[in-house]
Amino acid sequence: MSRPPSSSQTTPPFYRVSERDLTEIELHSVDSINDLHRTHHDHSHKGVRPPRSPAQSSSPNGNVYVQDTTAANHKGQLAANCSKWQSHLKDLLNSSSSRAYMVTCGVVTLLLLIVLLIFYFLVEQGNALRTLTEAVRDKHTVSMEISQLIQELQALRHNLTAMRGP
Repeated sequence: MSRPPSSSQTTPPFYRVSERDLTEIELHSVDSINDLHRTHHDHSHKGVRPPRSPAQSSSPNGNVYVQDTTAANHKGQLAANCSKWQSHLKDLLNSSSSRAYMVTCGVVTLLLLIVLLIFYFLVEQGNALRTLTEAVRDKHTVSMEISQLIQELQALRHNLTAMRGP
């Protein structure tokens, strides 16, 4: 390795970072941010107004109308259940073990589809081979019949020439 010429200024060494290293750093950063959001959920929404209660709605002029509370409570429960499932699904998709599991499931599914396609084409090839074999048998039968007819014609011709005689 050659050394750069010495100069009066000392520059810090420059290290080349590969794309793989950058990707890994990005993935760790995303995982860390997701972990922070999961563990400190109450701090991540500062400055955001709390949502209006489901029993109230406002009109264009700013008046607040009160809806039926049983329907509003039911909608609130549905929304809470949906948000629980959404957060559970996000946690599931963000964990590395579930990602590996999903990738493994995808690969296994893909392999099964490939095997099924191979069997399908093998069955189709078997059917085509069977059809060709039957065609060859039929052709052989027809050629045998033709050769018998030729032999009979030759025998008749021989008999005709013998009858006409010398």
